[in-house]
Amino acid sequence: MSVRRLKTVLTPPLLLVAAIAVLFEEVLWGLVADLASARGRWPPVARGEAAIGRLPPAVAMLLFLVPWAVILPVKLAALWLVATGHPLTGALLFAAGELFGVGFLARIYRLCRPALATLRWFVRVEGWALAASRWAHGRLARIRRWRLLRRRVHRGVQALRRVIRGESRGWLLERLRAARRLVRTQVQR
Repeated sequence: MSVRRLKTVLTPPLLLVAAIAVLFEEVLWGLVADLASARGRWPPVARGEAAIGRLPPAVAMLLFLVPWAVILPVKLAALWLVATGHPLTGALLFAAGELFGVGFLARIYRLCRPALATLRWFVRVEGWALAASRWAHGRLARIRRWRLLRRRVHRGVQALRRVIRGESRGWLLERLRAARRLVRTQVQR
């Protein structure tokens, strides 16, 4: 198969994977980090987060690696499910694991970043990762369909945030409020 044909065949799926990764990074990282920080207002969690903020750099790095160590077996299990003929279950497990992992990683990153910033090599690697992210964003920004998809997703996220903040009225808001009341009564017991 020629290089040109290979590029023609591989470009659409790779573009889709890149778009999903970038959307995931842009949208879910911030949204899940906000939800995790809201959970951080609970006094026991707040004390734990304050302790994490005081960790020395080496311990902070170990803690920063925990989400990857936790999520790896989940990803392998999801891959095994897909390989054994359970693609939907595997995809759902993978998505749930990613959401948990990203939320946990986003929060740990925010908490450990000051300590990790004292490590010269970490700052260098972080700079490379941010440059790669900017490069990917720049490449995708040139694609018209990507820009349209990105706008739609951001509108949906803004609508979800309005519902969460209570600025929107309707059926979904009432269900969210009922769920919040139920959780509060369970936590207070």
